[in-house]
Amino acid sequence: MTKKHTDTNYKLDFLKRIHNEKMESQKRRADFNIRKFIFIGTLFTLGAAKLPKEIDLTLVLYIVPFISLCFDLYILGEDYGIKRMGGFVRQNYKNAMDSTWEEWVGKRRDPFATFAVPLLSTIVLFSCSAILWKTESNNFLFWIWLCLLLCSIIFLFLYSQFLRKKLLIKDMDKKEDKR
Repeated sequence: MTKKHTDTNYKLDFLKRIHNEKMESQKRRADFNIRKFIFIGTLFTLGAAKLPKEIDLTLVLYIVPFISLCFDLYILGEDYGIKRMGGFVRQNYKNAMDSTWEEWVGKRRDPFATFAVPLLSTIVLFSCSAILWKTESNNFLFWIWLCLLLCSIIFLFLYSQFLRKKLLIKDMDKKEDKR
């Protein structure tokens, strides 16, 4: 076997491993999304349920947005990993069809997916806030809780956008350097 043939086989094998890892990351991201809906739905229902006075679970609503935010970290982490793998393929496999596909997809990203994660967390936060407000839990700690979570959601969204653009800019810089 020639060196070029061995090198090509190694690159193709490596590309397959990256593809498999990317598929696993996409599956994990989807699983995190499903789990997020299940946890939030269950806890929100518990906290909002009208139960006898002896059983008051409205305080559960204080942790629901925190759980949503934690899931957002996992979801965005997997999303970043997927984009990082795509950027690597675009930069290092110029002759492969995967590179062409990654480049084409990279220029046509879903504009709505970026807003889905923080939008859901914001809706969860305001839904919990509305119910807590009605139960007269609107004291000083309530406002700190609300502001802290709202700022966290905004920061997470902005930071995820920064990382996403940083990946794309690095990708473009490498293309310019190779020319």
